Amino acid sequence: MHKHILAALAALAISPLVSFAADAPAKPAAAKPPEPAAAPPAPAELATLDFFVGTWNCTGKAFASPMGPEHETAATVHATKSVGDRWIHINYDENKTKANATPYHVGVYMGYDAGAKKFVQGCVDNMGGYCTQSSAGWNGDTITFEGTAKGSGADMGVRDTFIKKGAKELVHAGEMQGADKQWAQTDKETCKRVK
Repeated sequence: MHKHILAALAALAISPLVSFAADAPAKPAAAKPPEPAAAPPAPAELATLDFFVGTWNCTGKAFASPMGPEHETAATVHATKSVGDRWIHINYDENKTKANATPYHVGVYMGYDAGAKKFVQGCVDNMGGYCTQSSAGWNGDTITFEGTAKGSGADMGVRDTFIKKGAKELVHAGEMQGADKQWAQTDKETCKRVK
């Protein structure tokens, strides 16, 4: 009988707690996290770099410099839209020849900085160097990127000029700025679109 009384007392003691728990407001559902922001639209200026997209065969000359003697060059260039179509990715790959025992290979990204209102270019090469350059944009059929290259312990001014010679041809000229701040041409190539 004591067991029945104890059970009844326990039930009476718990019933207000059960009633209180039933009266408590339900927890609100977890808030849905906000949707990620959409990327802003690509700037219209970016489309002016579409000229570079494709496959090109280039022939030209690397001029004598501290990096080596003057020699003829032949290269293949592949340029594609990349990184959400916000950049033009360019691979420049020279052929190894007797005259060019250490061919140059470079990867370039070209784009447009809408905040700064200028075109930008970054590059890395097989010599361990890298560059950052900018441009005001096309002036007729010419676009020139100028900036700084780093590698081998020294910073130097660099300039790359591209001249359209129709829909399927361009000329590229590279320059470096010496310690005397004078510009010297490093290379010049004529490139013809094959795709």
